[in-house]
Amino acid sequence: MDYTRDYFVHYYEVGPSRRLTLSALLGYFEDIAILHSEARGLGLDWYEENRCGWMLIKWDVSIRELPRFGQTVTLATRINGMKSFFADREFTLLSAGGEILAEGRSNWILVDMDKRRPMRIPREQWERFAVGPESASKCVTIGDVAGASGAATGEGRGAEGGASPVTERTFTASNGDIDTNLHVNNLCFIEWALDSLSEEYLFAHEPERIAVQYRKELGHGAEARVATVRDGKRTLHSVYAGEAECCSLEIGWREPGR
Repeated sequence: MDYTRDYFVHYYEVGPSRRLTLSALLGYFEDIAILHSEARGLGLDWYEENRCGWMLIKWDVSIRELPRFGQTVTLATRINGMKSFFADREFTLLSAGGEILAEGRSNWILVDMDKRRPMRIPREQWERFAVGPESASKCVTIGDVAGASGAATGEGRGAEGGASPVTERTFTASNGDIDTNLHVNNLCFIEWALDSLSEEYLFAHEPERIAVQYRKELGHGAEARVATVRDGKRTLHSVYAGEAECCSLEIGWREPGR
């Protein structure tokens, strides 16, 4: 792994179980990706001056155990490969004793911030991340995520049968949801999906896997509609703006302690 950092699990990052929340875990992943870039001399100022930025398009994260309040964990990340405008980044979360708590993969695209279109990765990024052209063959593209829309058709990672009826909830993107790329931060979509589930369901389950696909940006004040389906040990979610699907999520759950 190219870059590591210790994280202390704060009180404001845990839920009723006193364990790190799912959105906080992915917040750690997002944070260390930015810190890794900063450490390579490619900080937020560099991206602003060069009118570009990395935008997340997919997550695939497996969770063995979420750390508890007060624990210190070590997070490691590396760029597995880059090609054209695409990057494949990996994460590993370790306990103080070295046990693997969670592992994740993410796919990103480099975007021209003025045109809001993908742009070719400049040589400077290849050199500073010490990733050569041969890494293109190592890039892993995460599979598509069907979300609740796939549950209705049975496509992709859709329903296995016996899924619950679709439920819907609406959200409005606020000032606090906007990040440095001037769109709704990726974590907000995850929090909206979790907020679409009942308190009883969340108290009786803990996450063991999450897959997310980001399809369309949302800006300040956008009205979002979250469609949710419960399908056995999974919940499937689609976030819509009007009729356009902006984000698809699949979350795998287990009973606490299993």
